[in-house]
Amino acid sequence: MKNVYLVSAMITLFLTACGSYNDKTSQEPSIRGAIVDNTSWYLDQSSVVRDITVTFTTPNSSLCAPYTNPSAALRPCTLDDVNHDTNPYDTYKPALSVAYTTTTFPLVNETTNALLLQKGKSTRSANQKSYKVNLNSKTNLYEGQRKLQYNKQFFDMTRIRNKLSFDLMQSIPNIPSLKTEFVRMTLNGIDLGLFTKVESYDKEYLLHRGWNKDDNLYKAQNFTFYLKPELALNSKGKASNLAAFSTIIEPQRGKYQSKLIEMLEAVNKNDVNIDAVVAKYFNRENYLTWLAINILMGNVDTITQNFFLLNPLNSDTFYFLPWDYDDGWGWYMQHGENPNYYSRWEKSIARWWDSPLHSKFLSIKKNRDALDLKIQELRTNYLSDAKIQAKVDSYKGVVAPYILTSPDLDNLVYADTNSTITKRDWEAECDILKTRLQDNLDEYESQKGSPMPFWLIVEYTANKLTIKWDKAVDFENDEIVYDVLVSNSPDFNTTERNETALPTDNIALSLSSFGEVTYSTTISLASGKHYVKIKAREKNNAAHFRYGFDSYYDSTIKKIYHGVFEFVVN
Repeated sequence: MKNVYLVSAMITLFLTACGSYNDKTSQEPSIRGAIVDNTSWYLDQSSVVRDITVTFTTPNSSLCAPYTNPSAALRPCTLDDVNHDTNPYDTYKPALSVAYTTTTFPLVNETTNALLLQKGKSTRSANQKSYKVNLNSKTNLYEGQRKLQYNKQFFDMTRIRNKLSFDLMQSIPNIPSLKTEFVRMTLNGIDLGLFTKVESYDKEYLLHRGWNKDDNLYKAQNFTFYLKPELALNSKGKASNLAAFSTIIEPQRGKYQSKLIEMLEAVNKNDVNIDAVVAKYFNRENYLTWLAINILMGNVDTITQNFFLLNPLNSDTFYFLPWDYDDGWGWYMQHGENPNYYSRWEKSIARWWDSPLHSKFLSIKKNRDALDLKIQELRTNYLSDAKIQAKVDSYKGVVAPYILTSPDLDNLVYADTNSTITKRDWEAECDILKTRLQDNLDEYESQKGSPMPFWLIVEYTANKLTIKWDKAVDFENDEIVYDVLVSNSPDFNTTERNETALPTDNIALSLSSFGEVTYSTTISLASGKHYVKIKAREKNNAAHFRYGFDSYYDSTIKKIYHGVFEFVVN
């Protein structure tokens, strides 16, 4: 049922051919055991809003195709080209040659010293853009950093969620953080307002922590720890197709990917002792800390992306590194947003269930107990309401003059009325952040006992409807029954089939030896769209329930229907 691609034989061949590339026993890895951040790196972190200036000439010396026709001939790039780079996955990457300066970083015998590009994924659709500034020089760096990332945090009403997260993480053991600062950017004389500069995961990141510049760094793009054909290696231990490989997990540093594939092969083995795999290929405390932080901060979007993996050269160990927390802290509950934006399963450990690493690890009670202890440790010692509010208070006076004036105030709007917010509204949203961790913890606790989610497959041929899904896993092995609903409306106001409390031995259900449930029925359905929703629940405790992973989005009314599978009858 799950989207698993088993390429073990191919991977084993590659590992045999290239195992020596990342297994030099003569050299010590830069990290052994616990991962420890360099706390001194943060001592000069700015507590004010820094001013930066970016200027460029027209016509620009950097060439690119026009955004209106990316396949056309190259000509001087424009800011419009950069701002219309809306697809982060294609090969169109327009960049402007610019002069980047600050009061402490002037131009030195040059007219331009950097390239300006757009950054982000979903944020590229925002009215205000985020940018990358890549310095040309490898030696003349801005405070030891070459790749400078400026996040607009457009969808965050407070504009402080990302910095708040990384600043708090700087005191948490077993997980490295990132240096951040608030910045006002002026671009060719135009004030673009407040940005959050976030340190880049790159060579300088590694060196500033005393690690090896050739350590392997990977950015998760659409990565769930499954083996997939796109991750195939050549005989030298490198990605056979780097572009395809990078759509799954993008190598940022390091020359060879054989250790990554070796780890994935171990994770995906049938009947694997996952604790032994974690002991060999991960640091348990780092792994638990990463899980706990995301539960507490409510960073839901960590299922396939928004994290990095660090694998020190000559080491078996992979460490989780945090990334992008503007989607946390109850972001979806900002005024005018939909409190049901995320499905119930996304607010619990079920969010990671469609991953062989996470599902196998969290299936074991002692590991879930260890996660509970880690959550309580972080909540008590590092993420208390008082610590959070102290950080928020330290930001408000610094950033308010920028956020509450143009151009940022013009873009802080209520989603339901499109009216601008007031200073009081903004301060209230900032101050409510300290309550969000307890909200997230309460949600996490409330879902204990519920079964895990599943994917649906629906077929309809000759008046026969067949629905298949993986048997819902219940950690306590309580008996699970299923409610089956079919409707011609995604809100199920009308039902075409409604069967409740079906056990797996019901005549309408069958259960395969590998745990696939099949529901079959004869039903006459009219042409058009229809919808299926399966509810798995404990037979003796209706409060413990779960719908499937699937969802249906109605773009007309901009509404998400969670647990709903759409199919079409011709």
